[in-house]
Amino acid sequence: MQPRLVRSETDRMFAGVCGGLAAYLGIDSVLVRLAFIVLTFASGIGLILYLALMVLMPGEGGLDKPTGEVIEDNLGKLGNDISAGVQKVGQHPQGPTIAAGLLIALGLYFLMQNLGWFAWFDPGLCLPLILIGLGAYLLYRRSR
Repeated sequence: MQPRLVRSETDRMFAGVCGGLAAYLGIDSVLVRLAFIVLTFASGIGLILYLALMVLMPGEGGLDKPTGEVIEDNLGKLGNDISAGVQKVGQHPQGPTIAAGLLIALGLYFLMQNLGWFAWFDPGLCLPLILIGLGAYLLYRRSR
């Protein structure tokens, strides 16, 4: 019997996408995680693909549900996971500093990707500059 493509409930770091893909392909989940990391830094598609699979792939118990119900459940779980993660970061003593550093790093990454000859005229610079500014503001507010 062919294995079904489902998010793993046991082999998971965040949502079980890599564990589910690894079980479906019959390979180690570490290789799938590394592939997503490489795709994210190489072209950015890894993160987009991961988020899409996180929403579209059913959990192990959701194989009999219609697609619309699976997507609705996954979006609800995603919202709960994000809320729980934000609360954990907020409770950690260095949480805001870590969040600010990540925002600055993410903004710098996008900024460096978009820099070119006419970089300052490119509307694609708005998001990186906003992320850098938000991270810097959080660090400034934390130091006061």
